[in-house]
Amino acid sequence: YDTGVTGAVRQPISVPYRQGMTVLDAVLAAGGTTEFASADNTKLFRRDKSDRLETLPIKLDKLMKKGDLENNLPLRPGDIVTVPERAF
Repeated sequence: YDTGVTGAVRQPISVPYRQGMTVLDAVLAAGGTTEFASADNTKLFRRDKSDRLETLPIKLDKLMKKGDLENNLPLRPGDIVTVPERAF
C-alpha cells in the first residue's frame, strides 16, 4: 500500500509505504507545504481494523517550525495526509 499526501503541498504524491515512515517524512517527500497551507489544520486519514475512517489532527506547523515531535505520527500503509489551504 502507498501513503498519500494531498492539498497545499508543493507536489501532491503517493509514496510507497516503508516501515518507520512518519508524517514529516511523507510531507517532505511531497516537497513541503506551500505558502497557502494552513499547516496546523492538517489531517491524517486512516482506516481502522473495522474499516472505519479515522481522522487524526496534525499540528504540522508546530512539527516543522518548532520541532514538536508529538505531531510526527508514524504512518501506516494506506494513510493519507491532507494539508488544507488557508481561508483568505
